[in-house]
Amino acid sequence: MYNKNRNKKFINTKFSLIVYLLFLLYFFSNNLIYANEVTKNDNNFLIPIGSVLHIETQLENLIIRNSIVNSPFSLGDEIVSINNTNIKNYSDFSNIVNNLSTNKNLINITVKRNNHIINIKTTKDKLEEINSTDSISGFATLTYIDPNTKKFYAVAHPISLGNSRKIKIKNGYISTTTNLNVQKSCRGSVGCISAKPKNYIGKFKNNTDFGINGDIIKFDTTNYKKYKVASLDEIKIGKAQIILQTKNDNYEKFDIEILNIENQKTPKSKTFKIRIIDKELLQLTGGIVQGMSGTPIVQDDKIIGAISHALENDPTTGYAVFIRWMMEK
Repeated sequence: MYNKNRNKKFINTKFSLIVYLLFLLYFFSNNLIYANEVTKNDNNFLIPIGSVLHIETQLENLIIRNSIVNSPFSLGDEIVSINNTNIKNYSDFSNIVNNLSTNKNLINITVKRNNHIINIKTTKDKLEEINSTDSISGFATLTYIDPNTKKFYAVAHPISLGNSRKIKIKNGYISTTTNLNVQKSCRGSVGCISAKPKNYIGKFKNNTDFGINGDIIKFDTTNYKKYKVASLDEIKIGKAQIILQTKNDNYEKFDIEILNIENQKTPKSKTFKIRIIDKELLQLTGGIVQGMSGTPIVQDDKIIGAISHALENDPTTGYAVFIRWMMEK
């Protein structure tokens, strides 16, 4: 009798243990699936911003920023060395040129042009005609912030100058702005935005075919809405909206029209053609202006792309890049 009861208790204990283990397995597997789903879903959402940014960059190389008639140099050439001495910044260039003799001896200059190394022999007076820089600044628009990684993406095209299609950046910094001033676009002339830098919010080094990206240091996205990331086949011909900072430092949606969509299988610029149709925005800007590059575009509660180019002959019309191409870069 004793053995029988003990066996019965053992069976009951074993059964309870099995039930408990099955419960734990069910609970944790469901939670794991849920966690994976949450992660998966979060990765499909971004926060479009639309802030006009002041962008400052320190360049890896000294770049020529003027075109000179009858000069061996071209706009955008990167000066690599003078008489085999490496040039890292404007100070290096200035010191070497100032110490060159004034005779007509030829000087050996190495430049990078269209990613090709070119050796040039020239004189001191030709070097002194050069207007060069080791930094660039300007205005563009913050496209979005990734809520998971706190990475930002902006501009929607590469920062470039002349032959240097994608300038190599040593260090870059972005700041929010205030006191926006707009020079309106008109047929045959694309206008521009200027503003006063306000708060430093991020840093970057990446300069890609589809804009710049880097790390957000300080920017509160609490009151910003997350948008699902669209696939290319979800973008439709017709009405959409852009999100853009206004003169009173608020953010507003403005109507645009998508005119056509390229069926791109690989990342390329100019994914779709757009037209500004919002009367308020047309009154303010005349269309697309310099500084609006990177302006986020949304449609049906999805983020679909960003403004990348304006047409000079009709600045109400321009092009946008597909949002996933920016993400992949």
